[in-house]
Amino acid sequence: MLFREEPKRKEHENLHNFNFNLPEMICRGNLHRTSGPKSIAPTAIRQCVRLAKSSDLWKAFLRTFPLGVSPQKMEHVVSEDFYHDDPIEEASKTKVRSKFLSTAVLIVGSIFFFQSTLAGNISMNSSRGIEFGQGVSQAVACSGETALTLTPRSTFINGSPGAHYLQSVTVSNIPTSCYGDDFTINAYNDSSSTPLALFNATSTDAVVYNNNGTFQKGKGSTGLTVSSGSGAFTITFTNPVAQSSSIFKLTIQSGLHSVYRVGERGPGGGFIFYVNNAGFNCGPTWSARCNYLEVAPNGWNGGSDPNLVWGNQNSDSNVTNNSNSDTSESGIGLGYKNSLALVSQNGDGTTHAAGAARAYTGGSNNDWYLPTQSELNLLCQWARGVAANVALICNGGSINSPTYGASSAGFGGAYWSSSEHSMGSAWRQLISSTGGVQLWSKDIASLVRPVRAF
Repeated sequence: MLFREEPKRKEHENLHNFNFNLPEMICRGNLHRTSGPKSIAPTAIRQCVRLAKSSDLWKAFLRTFPLGVSPQKMEHVVSEDFYHDDPIEEASKTKVRSKFLSTAVLIVGSIFFFQSTLAGNISMNSSRGIEFGQGVSQAVACSGETALTLTPRSTFINGSPGAHYLQSVTVSNIPTSCYGDDFTINAYNDSSSTPLALFNATSTDAVVYNNNGTFQKGKGSTGLTVSSGSGAFTITFTNPVAQSSSIFKLTIQSGLHSVYRVGERGPGGGFIFYVNNAGFNCGPTWSARCNYLEVAPNGWNGGSDPNLVWGNQNSDSNVTNNSNSDTSESGIGLGYKNSLALVSQNGDGTTHAAGAARAYTGGSNNDWYLPTQSELNLLCQWARGVAANVALICNGGSINSPTYGASSAGFGGAYWSSSEHSMGSAWRQLISSTGGVQLWSKDIASLVRPVRAF
């Protein structure tokens, strides 16, 4: 019987070291493959190895082939590989050992290479690790006992050096109990409670609105796209800025819808008729910033819109007079300040236009007011299904048009604005006819519909 030469001690030691450092070797190889050797932090490797050794697959591997086996025992295992006259026995032992080692590497490798990179290992609202490309379940406020599944994905972007970035997130298994809510997704590193910027260089909140099962972009959503599916959506960042290797935790929250679109119900129970993402001045002193105008719903006064006088015909209010029809952006959001001046002049009763508007508290809000001519012009365009343009006098379309969601608005006639012309007259807006504005005597009644800005 001929024996093969026993492998050298160095070869045994290498095999032992390979076995002992197998998780670190795989981690380093994976991290080098995805992030480049220059960008790998020692903490990333330690985290990778720690996660590997704590996994069920690795523990199963240890039970079969323990880490840290002595070089002598490893040498014994290898040195038993010998040659003799029986080819069947030789093939059997060799194949078993080869298959064993290959399977061990495959088991450990599968921990790391499933769809993505451990460089982007993250957790969602907990300490559980997940990888890019893998989904993890998490319940949110609106879902009750139903767990949503969140799946992040990364993309490689060339640079100096290039790196992987969080490019998209898919959320699925969303129940109908989440209708009408916003989902907000944030990312964090492992050393700060401040969210990381995800897109647009500085945007940290990725907000998606669940509009009765149709998912749409939410507040501050410029710079991302939303793909809507059945009980699921995917957000994709046009210019992602969060590196995968920097993300330690990804969170998802549900909450009340705070971003509105034209035609939707507003927080005051009315309808959103104007949206300005850039914002406009508003508030009692015209110094706050707002993005939306909301009109009170039909029946806000317990019936049809009231016919009321504008105010005292023989005195000038503190409202800046508009000797000419003014439909400019400077009038958007100014109605609150105007209305306070009119109430100061005419009293806070509901027998005049501004007083009645200010007395309305729809949605438990006390910031309703009589709109300016500019605001009323935008309201007329919405009600008649005409594209919003504050600089153009409302004209055309049809009253209570469904085009922008005004089919149940219930407008009819001419409505007072809070824009004064002179001591004896003010401006009103024709909504039920073809549109347009009129100069009208303050002591002759016209219709009233409150609005609010927020």
